[in-house]
Amino acid sequence: MNDHPAQSDSESESSPSKLWPCRYSWRDLDQDGAAELWTELIDWVDWLRHRYQLGSRVPACWYRHGAVVEELTALMAAHIAAYWCERDAVDLPREDLTAWHTQWLWPVIERVTRISDFSACRPHHCRSQTHPQPVHAGLDDYLAEQISAQSPHIGDSGIGRR
Repeated sequence: MNDHPAQSDSESESSPSKLWPCRYSWRDLDQDGAAELWTELIDWVDWLRHRYQLGSRVPACWYRHGAVVEELTALMAAHIAAYWCERDAVDLPREDLTAWHTQWLWPVIERVTRISDFSACRPHHCRSQTHPQPVHAGLDDYLAEQISAQSPHIGDSGIGRR
């Protein structure tokens, strides 16, 4: 499902130097993770559409639009970060609730409107289409040329190496 290098069994899950995909990274989810995230996202988007009356801006076929799914997943993750806290902080005032609305909710809704093809969709008929996004021929040759033109590694900073 993804094309990230897998970590070896010898690498500990608790290793602080390794990066791990978060549970909201669609491209890195296995079937169980994807099923769980879909369930959570559908429930959350249903709540969001009802609470903010977004039916015309986020129509019922939102789940068929890949970029919209990514945007709404990110918005849901930001909502969780803003609205959930440690038990000892539940009674404290929080400015991130307002920030979620001004920095995340409304800008994402505007962006979703711009990036989607919702205008082609009808109440009972989604017209979302995924089109191949080809890369111009010659990419491999170009990269080989660019890499060979790089200066040899100087020093031992480890920058740019895994």
